[in-house]
Amino acid sequence: MVIKDYLKNDLFEGILGREEFIELHKNKKFQTNGVVLISIHYPDEEYHSENFISNFDDFIQVKFWDVEEQIGDNYIPIPQEIADNLRYFIDKNSDKRFLIHCSAGQSRSAGVGLAVECLIKHKGDDYLYKTSESDIKSFPRYTPNYVVYDKIINSKS
Repeated sequence: MVIKDYLKNDLFEGILGREEFIELHKNKKFQTNGVVLISIHYPDEEYHSENFISNFDDFIQVKFWDVEEQIGDNYIPIPQEIADNLRYFIDKNSDKRFLIHCSAGQSRSAGVGLAVECLIKHKGDDYLYKTSESDIKSFPRYTPNYVVYDKIINSKS
């Protein structure tokens, strides 16, 4: 497996794809102490076993499609309840570093990562965040899903 470059800094242990996460985690390439995991799956994917991810300080696993508007009856953007749960998780773990993955590690995970940056670095001030530098926005790998970002930022935790 080829591991693509992914963001790793003082706020993030990483933002990457599912297969990259599995490979690197199996080989103990991540710091898990002081790190929380946000694991994003498609609705038809299996969650990671709790034994596989229980060594993180905390974790949340969610399922939603990578779409910004509804397509037919089946493909809907992130439901508000999931955005609320993610906002609560981010707020309660704001003193930790985050490891975020989705299937490709480019869109849904980057959208959640933007919300993490905004909530932690800018106290949720969307205007200040959108007018400031962002490691995620400047990293060529990522094309954030802004519906994910907006729903989390506008959520009540």
